[in-house]
Amino acid sequence: MKIMTNIALSSVAAFLACACVMNSNQTAPTDTLTNTPANSPAAAMPQKAGQPAPLIFIDPRPAECKPTMLVDGVARGECEVSIIDTSVFSPQIQDDPPKFVGMRKGAYLPPHKMGRELPLGEPNNLVSPSEINETQIEPGEYFPGITQTSWTPPDCTLAVGPNHIVATVNSQIAFFKKTGTKTFQVALDSTGAPGFFEPIGASNFVFDPKCMYDQHSNRFIVISPEYYSSSQTAYMDIAISDDSDPNGTWYKYRTSCVVTIGTTKYWVDYPGLGVDANGIYVTGNLFGFTGGFAGAWFRSFDKTPLLTGGTAVYADVNYSSSSSVQVASAYPDTKALFVSRASSTAVRLHSIANPFTAPVVSIKTVTVASNAAPPTAPVKGSTTGTLDTLDGRMMNANIRDGKLYAAHCISSSSKAAARWYQMNLNNWPTTTTATPTLGQSGTILPSTGESTFFPAIAANARGDVAVAYGASSLTVYPQVSISARRALDPTGTMSQSTVLANGTTAPTAAGNRWGDYFGIAVDPVNDCTFWCIGEIGGSAWSTAINSFSVVQSADLDNSGEVDPGDLAALLLSYGVCPCCSEDLDNSGEVDSSDISAMILEF
Repeated sequence: MKIMTNIALSSVAAFLACACVMNSNQTAPTDTLTNTPANSPAAAMPQKAGQPAPLIFIDPRPAECKPTMLVDGVARGECEVSIIDTSVFSPQIQDDPPKFVGMRKGAYLPPHKMGRELPLGEPNNLVSPSEINETQIEPGEYFPGITQTSWTPPDCTLAVGPNHIVATVNSQIAFFKKTGTKTFQVALDSTGAPGFFEPIGASNFVFDPKCMYDQHSNRFIVISPEYYSSSQTAYMDIAISDDSDPNGTWYKYRTSCVVTIGTTKYWVDYPGLGVDANGIYVTGNLFGFTGGFAGAWFRSFDKTPLLTGGTAVYADVNYSSSSSVQVASAYPDTKALFVSRASSTAVRLHSIANPFTAPVVSIKTVTVASNAAPPTAPVKGSTTGTLDTLDGRMMNANIRDGKLYAAHCISSSSKAAARWYQMNLNNWPTTTTATPTLGQSGTILPSTGESTFFPAIAANARGDVAVAYGASSLTVYPQVSISARRALDPTGTMSQSTVLANGTTAPTAAGNRWGDYFGIAVDPVNDCTFWCIGEIGGSAWSTAINSFSVVQSADLDNSGEVDPGDLAALLLSYGVCPCCSEDLDNSGEVDSSDISAMILEF
């Protein structure tokens, strides 16, 4: 395998960042008994079940890396590419049994906890309804994703292209055809043969991966942080496919994300990932190697050179008043924004001007119904075992047709409950004096009594909105469920839960970590079908990948009845009509089947 490796330093004085890459001839020392890297988790696995042993995580080339120096909160950097052909990885599917089970990545990071409660916001009379509408869900493809690795939880995400799906977990990546056939699976770190990011220098502590498909450029994008305490080094690895097929060539970059503020060095945790027409954006929380918290970190990559394997050019900015910021990807809209919780009654929207050169963060807040951090979620199989639902941080966000959609988990009726928002941007930030407003929001509380958590939200071309989430109760094992709404459904409502994947076991330890996030995406082929990924299982987790469609109403004009006016509207749209409301059976065209379905409802 031929691997291009180069190192480039920023030409801007006082703004230093570098890419650290491993030559293809360099390999980590191996354990002769297990043929695994001697400093890998596999080599340091506990001798007896339940007896912890220290794991050693070593950065193989720390001397070549320089921290990102924040001057007035801003830094810039450059990074040379490594062009990697995944088709030469051997074997293509390295689905080895885990060397150990249930180890938490977070247990090997320094303390990086934040309080569960944000400041109390101004009281208001807003409510987020939990009413259920009559919208129906039509499940499509279902197949298992990546199953138990050595790490818990999986932190699963997915990206959907024209013919393939990419999925990531802690700490593996896999490619699938849309029929479920797996074509590729390797470790993200140096425990692979090689690992996905290993050829650019990644060692054995790669965590919190995320992936997505960029419909602006028709490319897959994967990121994952690295962290090494002994050398106080940290990186944000990023990979971009060279086309819409993930099998084959990727452009990969290993960018330092050690951030020095004053005399304190920080590393990046809990990344967010998103795109718009011009850039790729990564967010994270800044934690000190020896303690301390510095708020939210934003890195903006100019997308243009990355699409051809050119030198990566990026800029960083820090905003100390925010945390756990998610990127609101924009498509077909052209500008991404960022979202986080501001208080118990407000959501904070961030915009970055001049993102690739001299980034400046501007802020708007949107008033929402009062909310608090969620409790843990009970699960079937134990009266003491519960699932950790995190702290109420934003889970994901995206922008479509001038509306920003976001979701997180809150406390409602003494349960963990998925909360979703649709915010109207009102042309902000293009019009700097404009003020975004809350369009609607809702809380997902199934009538069957489950707690809901780790929501992931998306909207398609005709305005359907879907939320995928985990659900459990004392009578239900953890499962993957969805709710949805059509554009004309009553404000703030979602459909009753539809279960896409059932777990068959449950964890028994109190406070068991679950999630930490699920994923959802809209299929770019028709800009209509949804795909999602979530965690099921228990002591040995697995992930489930599902597609589904939102069934359309024959009452096209929302008059309360199906009548000749609806039939006339349907006939006017006869023919190819991808993701239109008149396509009642979601076939991609309005035809005799849709006419028959409408007549049956007259």
